[in-house]
Amino acid sequence: MRATKTVRRSIAMTPELRARLQQLLARETRDVTEADLIRQAIREYLDRQEDVVGSRAHFRKAFQERIDELQADLEFHLHLITALLAHGLAVMLPVFTEQPITAGELIQAAIIAAQQNAAAIQAQIDAVRDHE
Repeated sequence: MRATKTVRRSIAMTPELRARLQQLLARETRDVTEADLIRQAIREYLDRQEDVVGSRAHFRKAFQERIDELQADLEFHLHLITALLAHGLAVMLPVFTEQPITAGELIQAAIIAAQQNAAAIQAQIDAVRDHE
């Protein structure tokens, strides 16, 4: 069953485009009208546009997933570096201070110091960046 056509449109085209359309129409073996070919061309164009939009949505989703993976990887590696540094310092500091300290205590002290001095630390970072 054919779709009911309720919307009419009028189009203008160049003589060359009309000639190309007539050539396609002449090659058709079944009962096809010029309007049928135009509708088919519009349908195919719209279908391709949906693919483009779909591709963009897929790309955005895949890109966001990749960013999330990279963020998780970065956080893991920062935690790993922090743990390695804290454990190394926990072994070395008592040699110089003669006071035992654990890696956990070092990390906790560093977090507290960073929170208390966040503005000053950021100012130092900005000053170095501005100086380069």
